[in-house]
Amino acid sequence: RIQSQQAIVNTQVVDGFYIKRTKDVRESAAYLTLMTHHLQRLYANKTLLSCTKEEASKYGQVFVPTADSCMLMTFGEFSEGAAKNKAQTVSEVFARQLMQISGISGEKAAAILELYSTPASLLEAYDRCSSVQDQEKLLSNIKCGKLQRNLGPVLSKAISQLYCTAGALS
Repeated sequence: RIQSQQAIVNTQVVDGFYIKRTKDVRESAAYLTLMTHHLQRLYANKTLLSCTKEEASKYGQVFVPTADSCMLMTFGEFSEGAAKNKAQTVSEVFARQLMQISGISGEKAAAILELYSTPASLLEAYDRCSSVQDQEKLLSNIKCGKLQRNLGPVLSKAISQLYCTAGALS
């Protein structure tokens, strides 16, 4: 259960998807039916065109979609973008790195990334601290999750030790 919740949060945070939670199969089917009807209404009287990113940048100014048409990516590019082995951004790798620390969930990693989107930006903030104690407290007041609770001094210290300790961690 914890692993599936972590996977859900990771999908939301790292992959940028909205996750709709349903209580059972019937509710899932109802939600999918509503979404299908919404998409049918949205695209009902439109001509749908597909193109690659390359084509869009090349011909984008020649063909401008109107109220009667819509330009969409090809299924191939959509599928490629959804692949598990796609290249990751520095922020995505940083989020995954943070989540390796015991107690750091996807939500907590996302809250840290809102202020420090890369390890370099976090290290710069640590460099600006006047003492080791300030480094250890740097992240403690970051608000996390729905309840907007503080990250806390224990996790803040663990992260600072990971990024600020020269040599092996004890």
